[in-house]
Formats: sequence, C-alpha cells, structure tokens
Amino acid sequence: MKKHTLDALTESISNSEKIKKIIINNILMEESKEIRLNLVYITYDFSSRCVLIEYYAEDNEYPDVEMKFDDLIDFVKK
Repeated sequence: MKKHTLDALTESISNSEKIKKIIINNILMEESKEIRLNLVYITYDFSSRCVLIEYYAEDNEYPDVEMKFDDLIDFVKK
C-alpha cells in the first residue's frame, strides 16, 4: 500500500525539475518544515533526518510513508 503514496509523490514531481530541486534543497538548507504538493505533504524532521510523506486526504489505500533524507534524495532523482 505504501506504493500508492509513493506513486502519488512521483506524480506530483514528475516533469518538474524545479520541484525536485526544492525538495532536495530543503534538506540541505533546512528552510521549511513542510512542503505541500498537489497530492502529498512532505514533513521534514531535521533532527532525525527523516521525512513523513502523507497523502493529501486520509485514505487507507495511501498510508503515510517515513523515509530517511538520503532515500528521499535517491527517490526524487530517479
């Protein structure tokens, strides 16, 4: 089921190098605690170096996904 949430993230960032840069640069600059995209919210926890990816609406088919910063960077770059 986590795949659904990650698919929503992929759809939100597809074809936008600018959004991908914003997501990655936020890890480096620690500027925003949360970024809201079309289908997902990304909440950054800078102390634990993790993000929480949440679907925009509560839905059991789209569970929250926790991911390390390095894994998010790899995911966004692919």
